[in-house]
Amino acid sequence: AALREGYERFDPRAYLQNNYLPPRADFSSEEFVVPWKLRCLAETFASGEIRGRTLIDVGSGPTIYQLLSACDHFEEIVATDYLAVNREELGRWARGEPGTFDWSPFIQHVCKIEGRGEPWQEKERRLRGRLRRILPIDVHRPDPLGAPLRPPADALLSAFC
Repeated sequence: AALREGYERFDPRAYLQNNYLPPRADFSSEEFVVPWKLRCLAETFASGEIRGRTLIDVGSGPTIYQLLSACDHFEEIVATDYLAVNREELGRWARGEPGTFDWSPFIQHVCKIEGRGEPWQEKERRLRGRLRRILPIDVHRPDPLGAPLRPPADALLSAFC
């Protein structure tokens, strides 16, 4: 109950501004954490070993960076988070609503490291199209999604949880 109460005060916009804008979101060197995370994800998915119909992202938070390279290898991506405010933030981004967090520097960087010459807007469009469900999750329950996902997922992703 105490943990739940603490999370209820979570502000996704403050979190995004604090962690995903400069100086923390610094793309000037591969030594910084943001480009490092994006490169690790790009290399993982580029291997071709992780692919399929459905990917579940466990604990997405209000972020989409972890799905950028994955969207080329799955037909459907299911984002999940414990907090309704994070799911709402993801939904606003997925629908392209004005005023949502600007992920374009992340998308541009991923397109650059993937090296296919793809316009970043195309990757953004593809991720929005493949992010089909945003569901509540509680990993402390025996069935975290409340019911089994149909059809079952081919892979799970969890970044910084």
